[in-house]
Amino acid sequence: MRELSVTVLTLLLSCVWGHAEQKPQEPWATKPHKEWPQIVLTNAAKFKGHTPLNGASGFIIRSDTGEMLGATARHLLGVNGGVEPEVTLTDLDASLESWVMHPRTKPELRIRFLGSASVKKAPANNDWLLLRVDGPLKGITPLRIRSTPVKVGEKVHLIGVSYAEPKVAQKVYSGVVTERAHGSRFRYNITPHVEIQGFSGAPIVDDSGLLVGVMTVWFQPRMDGDLWTEAGGEDAVEALKILMPAK
Repeated sequence: MRELSVTVLTLLLSCVWGHAEQKPQEPWATKPHKEWPQIVLTNAAKFKGHTPLNGASGFIIRSDTGEMLGATARHLLGVNGGVEPEVTLTDLDASLESWVMHPRTKPELRIRFLGSASVKKAPANNDWLLLRVDGPLKGITPLRIRSTPVKVGEKVHLIGVSYAEPKVAQKVYSGVVTERAHGSRFRYNITPHVEIQGFSGAPIVDDSGLLVGVMTVWFQPRMDGDLWTEAGGEDAVEALKILMPAK
């Protein structure tokens, strides 16, 4: 019965947050990548009794009703994000002192978050982290969720920027999905090859500019010297499964 309730809730949320039956193209999706609006952000979070999170990636998602949420990778709340001891979802709101995201080169466009929008008992294998936005966006473009998973052979675009390029705000790396794994995760090749440090929590979109995943890696990637030739992602629809219902 509980599994049925979760399924029904996910379907209801999909009607608001996702696009199950159609793929409305974002107007910027057909433009050259250098002309895409600012989408990817970087994190600066402070916690009581824990080391801070500084860096990696995040972004904003938008529902059809205009609600905004911050999104990043949940594993950044631990050693992978430099946070020690690890902050659990159960303790996140109580531990949080401040969390902002901004384009790496434009801290004046920072977005403040009030706390978690994720359920406290999210499955351990779900790597999404959702945050409640405080105030309007300025100069940042939110993404709409596509509620159908990408398929092998489909083209995707990873939006991020490496720590190796501190003066760059955003780049786009395109590739094709090569494999699906663990039900909700997928691998894809990327061009150009890149040092991937700093990409955790970055958005992955399809050719229509719809959000299809968050950057996360659970495998040993193929490399070209020090550069990654592939990356991983978790389906965007998984975010709906851990979204805290509105009060």
